[in-house]
Amino acid sequence: MANDQPFQKITEARETTGLSAYYLRKGCKAGTIPHIKSGGVYYINIPALLNEMGKPSQQEEKGAGIKTYSK
Repeated sequence: MANDQPFQKITEARETTGLSAYYLRKGCKAGTIPHIKSGGVYYINIPALLNEMGKPSQQEEKGAGIKTYSK
């Protein structure tokens, strides 16, 4: 990920995900992109978006080698 922040503005999220700013903005307005809105600024939830896209986030990749077992 270009930026390790879990919530990013559309311009930063565009660089992180490779999706266009237009697509991200329309998705936020339609409610299909996980986000929060503060004033007029959309903050996109990057880990949730990458999870929906089927790409593991950086945090998931770090924990990929850790296995837990329960009895």
